[in-house]
Amino acid sequence: MRGSNRWLFFVIMLVSGILIINEILVQRDQPAFLDVEREGIVAYVVDGDTIVLQNGEKVRLVGVNAPEVSSDDGLKAKEFVEHFCPPGTVIGLDVDGLSPKDKYGRTVAVVYVEVSGQWVNLNAELLHSGHASLMFVPPSEFNPYLW
Repeated sequence: MRGSNRWLFFVIMLVSGILIINEILVQRDQPAFLDVEREGIVAYVVDGDTIVLQNGEKVRLVGVNAPEVSSDDGLKAKEFVEHFCPPGTVIGLDVDGLSPKDKYGRTVAVVYVEVSGQWVNLNAELLHSGHASLMFVPPSEFNPYLW
């Protein structure tokens, strides 16, 4: 009987461990879209790091710096963003709580877009694609070095 209890205990612990590890991996793969404060609808893309919403609000993507549209790389960055969020796209905004506006009055935020049913951090995608460079301007609640 004692051997049976040990075997049952081992199986329960193994299954529990697998479930815990799976939950951790699922949470890590999902962007923190639940932390998004609000949504907006894209009116147009200004450049690789600025979007204008239908309500007229200008959004500056935090943690990234794209080349100006006067350069070929700048045009490519703008096209990259337009691919993810053409006019009419609903985006999620996680506004920087420490620096909600930049010196030009733009809302500073992480922008999330839906791709194939998954919410994607557009700021991080710009960095990973090479269309923007990392730009950390403190104070900021976001650390783009972790993207």
